Amino acid sequence: MASRAAGFPDRLFATPWVLLLGFLALAQTAHLVEHGAQMIQIHVLHLGGAAAQGIVGQLNIEWVHFGWNALVLVTLLALLPHFRANPWLIAVTPLAGWHFVEHSVMIASYIQTGVPGSPGLLSAGGLLFGGLPITRPDLHFLYNLAETVALVGAWLAELRRT
Repeated sequence: MASRAAGFPDRLFATPWVLLLGFLALAQTAHLVEHGAQMIQIHVLHLGGAAAQGIVGQLNIEWVHFGWNALVLVTLLALLPHFRANPWLIAVTPLAGWHFVEHSVMIASYIQTGVPGSPGLLSAGGLLFGGLPITRPDLHFLYNLAETVALVGAWLAELRRT
């Protein structure tokens, strides 16, 4: 048992691809914490608008969200060929793709109008049938929660294999 535990740090760096997957999982976890802070601000502290921007409010802008989601999707597409049998990774990739499409619609609206915060496709007031009865911050918290769980699951699965 001791030798198994002693080898654990080595498994973290088993391949550059496992390292990249781990970095993505940890970075996405930090991103989720930011969305979680915003949920607390909105639903517990009853703040809204500019007062509910998360921990690092300067990063809560359309371009940052668009860029982050593009980076996540591109990284997942780079990782998939190396972990073809990882069901967590296979499941999270289309979700990340959809999340990127949402942010693509939002950034297009922002570029056209200069007004941030459009509902995108599925949040209340969204372009698809008026969206779901859920606010944009709540919907994107759920997107990020699902992506984070799947990415951490994918990383842990690969650590067990190495």
